[in-house]
Amino acid sequence: MRIPVVFLLDYQPALMNFPQIKVGIVDDHCLIRQGIIGLLSKFDDLKIILEASNGEELLKNIPNHIPDVLLLDLKMPMMNGTRTLKILNEKYPTLRILILSAFLDDIYISECLDYGINGFLSKSMRIEEIVKAIRIASQNEVYLSNIFSNTLLRKYVVENRKQDKKLLPEFTHNEIRLTELLSQEKTTEEISKLLFLSKRSVEIKREKIKEKANVKTIGGLLLYCLRHGILD
Repeated sequence: MRIPVVFLLDYQPALMNFPQIKVGIVDDHCLIRQGIIGLLSKFDDLKIILEASNGEELLKNIPNHIPDVLLLDLKMPMMNGTRTLKILNEKYPTLRILILSAFLDDIYISECLDYGINGFLSKSMRIEEIVKAIRIASQNEVYLSNIFSNTLLRKYVVENRKQDKKLLPEFTHNEIRLTELLSQEKTTEEISKLLFLSKRSVEIKREKIKEKANVKTIGGLLLYCLRHGILD
């Protein structure tokens, strides 16, 4: 299982210093796929190098055109998104994947999260938001806004918490409070003011909490806390 990656709070990419992000898109609806490609092509830091109409076509072509970030539809003929996701996770563990769907179906949510995807995107989102998610994912980050703002998604994660047999680490009141502020997308500076701490102290405490949870990233920490009842 891939560990969910970093949840970025203060990410503001300096596009002038950024190499182009190689993007792939998999969607069985040609009109939607071509429409998204056309919109993404208007951004100078993005380069579409791969498109496919289903999982089988993707797996056939991806060895010669491996993108940095892949937009993956869930419901497709021949090979659906979750089956494709499983194979990609095994063969291309460093590939950054954003699930792209017309709606968030709770049947697939838990399984997708377990594969360490870099976020859920809705086809109804503004193109600027999709571009933001791609830029975040390209930096080995997780776009978590939907997970914490979408009522259905958050509810499903909470209600399907994993029952870990291992003894869970004990978090202090201040550590839980800091984690709550992270889930609210507060910046390090905002957290430091709210908790009356220096920014360096916030960074140190944040790393200590991650060590306690045995996760490498803030994204992994927030999902860990949701699944184990530390956050509601």
